[in-house]
This record gives sequence, structure tokens and C-alpha cells, in this order.
Amino acid sequence: MPVPDKVYLSTPSDTYTSALGVTGEIREHIHPTYGKQYYRMVKNDTGSTIAANQAVVYDLTGTSADAVKVKLSAVSAPAVTVAGITQTAIPTGRWAWVCCGGQCLATADDTVTIATLATVQTASTAGEVDDIAIAGKEHCIIGIFLEDKASTGTVKVQLSNLM
Repeated sequence: MPVPDKVYLSTPSDTYTSALGVTGEIREHIHPTYGKQYYRMVKNDTGSTIAANQAVVYDLTGTSADAVKVKLSAVSAPAVTVAGITQTAIPTGRWAWVCCGGQCLATADDTVTIATLATVQTASTAGEVDDIAIAGKEHCIIGIFLEDKASTGTVKVQLSNLM
């Protein structure tokens, strides 16, 4: 029996007590508003809930470092460490899906402009994305903003470089 080459995800908003996917596996989801999205399974082991629409990076520090645990992104997080953008809140100790490709909502740090690069640098609040480019920080680019935003809040982003 042939193995299907794509695994579709029907409910990316669910959280789980155990991993439903293989580490590193990417699943596709067709969102009614944003179209095709790509998701990966991660675990929140931070001790507190990670809110929806936040940029999360792999937790590669300490003795518990592995490639599935995540924490909120911080200033100048390299794009290669970004697991994705949460689309639902992830309670501590739970597994969930994060968007790592396609269009999704992300929390922006203050004002952003359409067609500018979305970065995980210089944001004053961990987990937020920004459009401020700083020389030598190209490694922080995770996508492009698809709309203007006049203040802090969610904004539509086209993700890239996260798969």
C-alpha cells in the first residue's frame, strides 16, 4: 500500500498531553481565510502559557535543550531558531501546532508597514515581531507583513524560512 506524501492537519488549534506527530514533521492545513498553511508540533515547557500569535523559538539552552521545546522569541533571535507563530495559546506542559509557513496572524511590536520584512529582532516584548531592519541582522527575517498596523496588535504575515 503506498504511503501518502502529504499529511493534512484538520485542527491546528488543538493542544495535547503527548506528541501526535514525529519530531520535525510538517503538516499542511487549508485555512478558510489564509489558504495553505504549514504546521509543526512543539512543546511548551516554560512553566507558563504561551499566548496565541506569538513568535516562538526552539529552547536550546540548559540541560533540557531539545528540538521540540519552545519559548517566546527574544531580541535578535536567528530565523533558524524560530519554530513558528502560535495560532492558539499553548498551556505549559502541552504539545501544540505552530504555523511555520504560509499566511497567519502574528502580534506586531508597535507600528508595521505592508510589504516590509517581518523580523524577530528589536521587539520590546518577547514573542512579538517587528519591521525594523538593523544592519547585519538579516538572519532575523521570518517573512513579510501583508498589511499595515498602526499600533501593537495582530497583523497578517506571510512566513518563510521556517521550514
